[in-house]
Amino acid sequence: MHDTITVVGAAGADPTLKTVNGEQVAELRVASTARRKRPGSDEWEDAYTNWYGVEAWGRLAAHVAASVAKGDPIIVVGRLRVEQWESGERRGTSIRIRAEHVGHSLRFGRAQRDRSSRVSDDQRPAATEDSIGAEPEPALVGAEPQAAWADPGAEPPEQTPF
Repeated sequence: MHDTITVVGAAGADPTLKTVNGEQVAELRVASTARRKRPGSDEWEDAYTNWYGVEAWGRLAAHVAASVAKGDPIIVVGRLRVEQWESGERRGTSIRIRAEHVGHSLRFGRAQRDRSSRVSDDQRPAATEDSIGAEPEPALVGAEPQAAWADPGAEPPEQTPF
């Protein structure tokens, strides 16, 4: 049995891609900051931030490393693992997620999918004269971090589920 968790937050750094026992692994940290309305005021403030270590394996690892950058608003779905650790006199708890799905949040901006296919070469559509040598389209349209993500103290949009 395992716990499945969904985390919405921002990539804390660019993912690192490495190989473990011949399989690719992408690692990154995700910050998820709760926001709340100040009592007696119309102002919003950050309440607290939870940090999660995320690991993605195999094909997902390569896609994450190529698609996610520091500050990107992302959604991670995966299996939760909580570990206790000790280092000398220090003790702590580490929260990790083995990602099954990673995607960009569309709440503050648009994204464009770059479809990677598993079909064999003979099933692929033939290249056209216009497509030969053409640059692939970027994975994100307008990949600039949105104001609400770039400035955590910024006012949230008027419509919020919180």
